Amino acid sequence: MLKAKKNKLLNTLIYYLLVRSALQSSFCGVFLRQATPDPDGDAPVILYGNHSSWWDAYVPMALNEMRWRRDGYVMVEDTQLSRYQFFRFCGGFSVNRSDPRSAVETLRYAVDLLTEKPRRLLLIFPQGEIRANDVRPLRFYTGAAHIARRIVERTGQCMLYPMALRYEFIGEQKPHAFMSIARPLIVTRQECPEPRALNARMEAALTETLDALREDIIAYRFEGFECLLEGTWSINRLWDAVRGKRQIKRVGGI
Repeated sequence: MLKAKKNKLLNTLIYYLLVRSALQSSFCGVFLRQATPDPDGDAPVILYGNHSSWWDAYVPMALNEMRWRRDGYVMVEDTQLSRYQFFRFCGGFSVNRSDPRSAVETLRYAVDLLTEKPRRLLLIFPQGEIRANDVRPLRFYTGAAHIARRIVERTGQCMLYPMALRYEFIGEQKPHAFMSIARPLIVTRQECPEPRALNARMEAALTETLDALREDIIAYRFEGFECLLEGTWSINRLWDAVRGKRQIKRVGGI
């Protein structure tokens, strides 16, 4: 497996030069809704989400760099990380699910990462592949649940945050990126289901969060969202500004 080569300076450079700039140029904005405040304390955090797009790692990276500010790592398919190894400087490490021995090695490595220092975060996509946003059931691999259980055995607690991601065109040339984070599943030594049961709870929590996000976007219910990162203007807004015209009202008020 390919291990992370986390480097604070290179992480910052990659974020500003590659990730943040790409989000701003490609989206009207990145919008966040959280059911709870930013996670506090030293307990390990697992942020897990649906995997429907190439952008799925960029959006939570912006969240972590701008708000959560934890020592973040991300599990990446080995074929992808082999091609884009510079993401190892941002905490990327590989997993090969087709090789059971290698997959077990990755799980052990992830547990070691999250327990050797405080305030660490793991971003993981338990579906294991890109799938359409509205495909049900989500069908998680159990790796994240195994990691959480082993973390609890070592530290006593692990916090699992369901993260729903969705990208929609809402009256603009560019799409909007939406991220909705539900209340965490807090796993402790006193309440630590076996991995299959925990995996089922995780999948159910994310399915509920995804479905609620879809319904709110369809109904243009955006009151609970904040703009985490503003994007650059679409061509129509730039053209109106050049001509001194009043900007058109944003659809849905967002």
